[in-house]
Formats: sequence, structure tokens, C-alpha cells
Amino acid sequence: MMINPVIRTFREKRTKDLRAPDVIGELFMLLMLVVIAVGAGTGSALVVALGTTAFVISAGGTLWSKLSLAEVAYGAQPSDSHAFVGDEIEIVMTLENRKPLPIPWVQLIEFLPTGLLPLSDEGVKRRAYAGGSEIVETTSLAGYERVRFRHKIKAHHRGHYSIGPTELRSGDLFGLFGTVRRDSRSLQGVTVYPRIVPLDGWELPAAKPMGDTLSRDTLLDDPSRPRSIRDYRPGDPMKRIDWKLSAKRDELTVRTYDQSVSNDVVVMMESRTVDYAWHGYKYDVLESAVTGAASIAVRCADLGYRVGLVANGVRPTRGVMAAITPGDGPHHVRTILEALAFVQPLSLTSLETLAVDRGAHAITNGSSLILVAGFLTEPVVAYLHHSQQVGHRVSIAWVGREDPPRVTGIRVVDAREIFKIDEDIEELLMSVVDEQMEMNARMNAPVREYDRV
Repeated sequence: MMINPVIRTFREKRTKDLRAPDVIGELFMLLMLVVIAVGAGTGSALVVALGTTAFVISAGGTLWSKLSLAEVAYGAQPSDSHAFVGDEIEIVMTLENRKPLPIPWVQLIEFLPTGLLPLSDEGVKRRAYAGGSEIVETTSLAGYERVRFRHKIKAHHRGHYSIGPTELRSGDLFGLFGTVRRDSRSLQGVTVYPRIVPLDGWELPAAKPMGDTLSRDTLLDDPSRPRSIRDYRPGDPMKRIDWKLSAKRDELTVRTYDQSVSNDVVVMMESRTVDYAWHGYKYDVLESAVTGAASIAVRCADLGYRVGLVANGVRPTRGVMAAITPGDGPHHVRTILEALAFVQPLSLTSLETLAVDRGAHAITNGSSLILVAGFLTEPVVAYLHHSQQVGHRVSIAWVGREDPPRVTGIRVVDAREIFKIDEDIEELLMSVVDEQMEMNARMNAPVREYDRV
């Protein structure tokens, strides 16, 4: 169901007048006053009449242009705030004149970022200097009239895209005097989830500790499956002692538990693609990693696993986290996809550091770890080996340009062909990532420039 557009009025305190004072118009009116004075001094009624007519037209046009955008409300609302790559979204743009004075003409210019592409070229201009497109609509408004424009756009690449800034242009009836007002604040944005590759037939190996399926191998005790109680034996962990029962029986008693197979999978994604930040980044490797992480997370959820995420490079913003505790359900999967939509080449925290700092809640005991990466460092490998030692099943999905590395004791799967990006959108991805980096630099702290390699 279409959401009613949120209307915002272009008032002086909310908008910025982009035009310098109409010096020519003011000089013209001053000149007409001189003409009228000269005509009156010489007794020429024709000169006085012409000067007066020109003065009235110019004064009326100037006043009309200043009042034309007063009490004009504008709103734009996408049909959906979230979409997948390839989805079509309708944007409804509403203009409303909230005063009795008619507006002979008003031009609306709405900016769309590169990741959102208009499906029709009618009324659309490409904005080469900043990427993206401009939707341009021109109409007239009677007193208290409201008009709506509808445009179909396509979600072309993952990310969060704000619609705007918006520009309104208007003026007098003859177009001699104009005014331009611009709202630099963006309207409601659209979050585009990463591309999902179907992984039919792909299964996650079992035999991991903790979960709902009983295991013959004694790996880790599952606290949710109490087995029995027995007397304390030297070497039993203190956390197994049932202190309340021990107090009643006047002797130390411990609880025993069954072992089971885990239903928790944590997808780890490495956003780094080169050794050093000043070397730039490999945009195809980054996008393949994001696609792989999203696709594996969705597939694991479909198979009934609880899925979590640890990914560096997630731009910090409200409601988006870089480490997500395993969970289930459509809402939880959308949370993971939204975090991956915000991944960018810049990463201030290494993956192993993020995993250690957030591991207490994001990486549950005995969960399976699947690393999706196109770049591998020794500290990350060391962390994966340590994870194996404490009971995690670890595997790597490789998406780098080079052949998969050999990692002792860890299964490495060549996933380059599965998650590779299409060649026909590589140029678009380059422009989108650059634009997002520029947007992030404006929204947050200064971000250093990164080059594609």
C-alpha cells in the first residue's frame, strides 16, 4: 500500500536561495522611475505611460516571483524503503500550493543517486558531474491545488541511497523574474540489499557442538540438555556445581549434560582487498565478498540454521551493526542483509580484532564459522585456527582474483565463479562506490580517498 507522502514546506528558514539579488530587475525599475520623471518633466504623456507600464510589470513580476514559492509544500515518498537489486520502486512526488495566489509555472528537480536508476528517460537528465540522475517536472499550480508525479526507478546496486537534494524554480508569468529554492536535506532513503545468488543443493556440514541434534562425539556440553546429577569429582569445572542442591545434600553435586550439534552459523566477511589502505581497493572482490556473505546467510537461514554476522567495513550508522548475534526469522535475515548493504572499502578495524571484541555475543559457543574473503592475512588465519581449537567448525569461501590459498587444517572453497559480478555492471559499481564514499565523507568524519586497483 502506498504511504502518503510526507509534505515539507519550503520556508525561508528551511531552504536556501541560490540566486543573487535580482540587481538587473532593481536597476530596471530604477531606470523606469527616471523615465517617468523625465516624461513628467517634459510633459510627454506617452513616455510617462510607457515608463509606468514597464515599472508596474517589473514590480509585479518581482513581487510575484518572491511570493511564488511561499507556502509551497513538496514531498516525495518511495513505495518501499527496502528493496533487492533489480526490484522496481515507484516514487510519488507531490507539489501543493497552499495559498490563493496561482503559480504560472514551477519546475521541480529531484536528484537520484547512481544506485537508483529511472526506468524512463522522459523528464530525466543525467547528472554527470555528481553521478546519478535528475528528475525534472514542470507544471502550473492554481490556488490551493495539488499535483502528483509518479516515476518508476530500479534498484541497481546495494547500498543506502537518500533521495535529494530537491530544487524548486518558479517566477512571474512572463518568466522575466525567477526564484530558486533548494532543500539540501535528503528525503526518505532507500536501502538496497545485496545481490543474492541461489545456492540450491549447498549444504552445511554438521557434527558441530551445541544445538538440537544429538551427537555421538563428546564435544561440548549443551546447557539446554541436562542429563543427570552426580557427586563431585576432582577436576570437574566449578561452573558445573549445583550449589543449591549441594547445600541441601551437604555434599558437592554436579550436573551433567548431553552433547549436541549446533544450529548456529556465523558468516564472517573480510572487506579488505589489498595489503594497505593507500593501495586502494579491488571493487570486484569487495562486491563478490558481499554477495557471497549475503547468499550464504540466506541459504543457511533457509536450511533452518540460526545465522549471525561479523563483517568489518560496515559504515557505522543508526540501527546497523557490524557484529550480529545468531538468530532466525525473516526480520533477522533482513538485519544481516541491511548491514551488508552498508559495507564499504574503508575499514578502521581488522576482522580478527572485531571478532575478538564482539565475539562474546556475536560468535556463540560451538557455532560454525564461514569466512568469505578475497584477501587473507596471517592474524585472521591465526584467529581461525584458534577458533577450531575451541570447538568451532571453520571453512573459507574464496572470492579473490588469485587462486585460493592453502590453509592448513581449514577447508577453502573456490567460490569465485559463484559470486563473481557481471561485467556489464562493473562500470556502474565503480561510480556507485565512489559516490557512496563521497557521501559518507560528507555525513561522517573525513574519509581518505581510495583508488580502485
